[in-house]
Amino acid sequence: MTITPRELLDTSIAQLRTLAAFLGDQLGESGDDSDESAGTLEVSACKEVLVSLGALIPKLQATCNVISGESRCALYDDASSRSGDWTTAR
Repeated sequence: MTITPRELLDTSIAQLRTLAAFLGDQLGESGDDSDESAGTLEVSACKEVLVSLGALIPKLQATCNVISGESRCALYDDASSRSGDWTTAR
């Protein structure tokens, strides 16, 4: 069974959205940590990854639109309206 480019993009975008949501949640909880020096590098790395995902996901969605021949993918229109602002690191 061969996976189509559209299926690969759909799966990849969904997984990246999940990762971005997880990182956003973790960054929100990191403010409660009293040991600042131990987590500074990890928090910085998570913020960088989150910002990178914020740039990558829209590019992948645009690629999905080109492949599907539509102006927008319905899958992402609905999901982006519910996802919140995970592109801005806290």
